[in-house]
Amino acid sequence: MTDTQQKTSVPTGVTFQRDTLHRRGSHGDNWCITWARDGSQITSMDDGVWLKTPDVGYHNHLYRILGGPKDFSREDVPNYPAFVHDHGGWFGYGIISVDGTLYSAASKTPDLLWSGPFRGIKLLRSDDNGQTWYRADRNGNYKYLASRDPMRYSVNADEMFFWEEFGRPHKDQVAYPFSFMDFVQCGQDNGAAQDDYLYIYAPEGAHAHQLMLARAPKERLGTRDAWEYFTGYEANHPRWSSDIRERRPAHVFPEKNRDGYYFGWYSWLPSVVWNVGLDLYIMVNGGTYAGHGMTNADQDYYDAWMHTKTGS
Repeated sequence: MTDTQQKTSVPTGVTFQRDTLHRRGSHGDNWCITWARDGSQITSMDDGVWLKTPDVGYHNHLYRILGGPKDFSREDVPNYPAFVHDHGGWFGYGIISVDGTLYSAASKTPDLLWSGPFRGIKLLRSDDNGQTWYRADRNGNYKYLASRDPMRYSVNADEMFFWEEFGRPHKDQVAYPFSFMDFVQCGQDNGAAQDDYLYIYAPEGAHAHQLMLARAPKERLGTRDAWEYFTGYEANHPRWSSDIRERRPAHVFPEKNRDGYYFGWYSWLPSVVWNVGLDLYIMVNGGTYAGHGMTNADQDYYDAWMHTKTGS
């Protein structure tokens, strides 16, 4: 590829085709999506219910999207652990399909309802397209987890893949890394991946504008000792360390907007996809401002009510 071709392949803007949106009713948020081996799309939903049955509200649930953009249908993923409203406080973000296996990361709140910062994640796995699910114990072992199994709410260190560790303070209050995260999507069933690693982005809990990056061999995602953490560049090549304490941001966003309003802990979670046609990765980020006074104080940064100002 020539220099001219490289320059022209980089997008210079985005046009939203709003006439292609199809609204089907119901409600939910935080739609993280992956493209499964069978051609369906699996989406994670928080705080809602997308289908009338079962008639229950979820903190976190999975649904399957079938068909094309104009004639799609929706199905429940009924055997996914039932993280229902008012029971435990679990929210899902990272989800990926790789070599026929689905992985989902569910984040735990401090309280039974929405609150933050997250304390850690439970890593879930399905080898049969969402029919049965297992939980990872961080040592590469997987334990069966039925939809209504009480262990879905268990939060001890043996059950959680990340759990209140290696935290850093914002001012005084500590938050934890990789307690909510998203996977880099590389086409259907990860088929367009550039290597044999899975890559994971996560805002640094206590400084969400610092975007952290980790990776793990795709066949060892459920083994914490196999994870490596981005620590910077050397001669334009990324450096990786198995010691999470050496982590450094892969990208740094603004801490506040031009009017001086700070962004809160629940900001900058990215959606990253590999675009085969453009031969580059595309990242889109969302988030919220801090609460109440929108200052950089712990009280505002970690406030559970993050809707004093919208539009971040």
